[in-house]
Amino acid sequence: MEAYKYYQEQGYYIFRQLISHELIDSLLAEYQSKIVASNDYFFRQSSNKWEKNKISIYGYCEESLLDIHDYPNHSSFSDSALRIFCLPEVRNALTLLTGEHEHNVMQTMFFDLNTATPAHQDWYYLDSMPNGHLLAGWFALEDIQQEAGRFYVLPKSHLIDFELTIDEKISSPYYQQKLKKYLEAHKEEMYAPALQKGDVLFWNSRTIHGSSATLDASYSRKSLTAHYLPSKYQFGNRYATSPKAVEYASYEGMKYKLAPVGHKHYSVPNKVQTDLYHYLSQRPKLMRIAQFIRKPLKSSRG
Repeated sequence: MEAYKYYQEQGYYIFRQLISHELIDSLLAEYQSKIVASNDYFFRQSSNKWEKNKISIYGYCEESLLDIHDYPNHSSFSDSALRIFCLPEVRNALTLLTGEHEHNVMQTMFFDLNTATPAHQDWYYLDSMPNGHLLAGWFALEDIQQEAGRFYVLPKSHLIDFELTIDEKISSPYYQQKLKKYLEAHKEEMYAPALQKGDVLFWNSRTIHGSSATLDASYSRKSLTAHYLPSKYQFGNRYATSPKAVEYASYEGMKYKLAPVGHKHYSVPNKVQTDLYHYLSQRPKLMRIAQFIRKPLKSSRG
């Protein structure tokens, strides 16, 4: 009851030592042997592009990974991640926060280094329908040093709604600029807790969050993120007018959303398509033109 009340009032909650170090060490061993050592292209959460690993002078991958729970070419790594995301302890924590007994895994990420994620609310990108019921967890895979750039939340910001312009609705950088200005005016309210290996911070889809700047690049910041949706809700985002179609698989009785084909199977056409979408997302006028053209094309296909 305490967790539920705190989460509803503050928009986040921390469970200390929720994940065993044994499970974390197993995942990190898979990561080092199967992912860091790979010459494959991976779709990146931080850049939204297909890229090969870029290793820093200290031996860390500079770009984060998206949807690691669904890597067909690296299934043992995905299994190690799903083992954590779908733990009974995690499921119980989700139930304590939402009051719902069943949740689906919708999106996942892996960070080796801090990518300085800008301030945002998740519901801009993904959420429940109706809005506000999706939540996410930030899993510390090591003791997170302040110099590495800590994850932060803005308590009670899940109660704030922002009126967005047309450009801000369709272009993430424009939206992020608005939240950056808001955060600069409320810096004293930022909360960047010291998270230890095994701790998990959960937050609501409407809670403003991000990552502080890295102060010393010799520190890694190994962590996971997972977004969860109570099973009774449909999937969308803040401005969706209808639910998004979702294809699920299951891990030990917990459903997880399969990653988009263009994000999990590398090919030159998929790379061109995702690179183009990234280019347009930075340019709202071009994005509006592309959306205008796309609508009649979709209609003509039936």
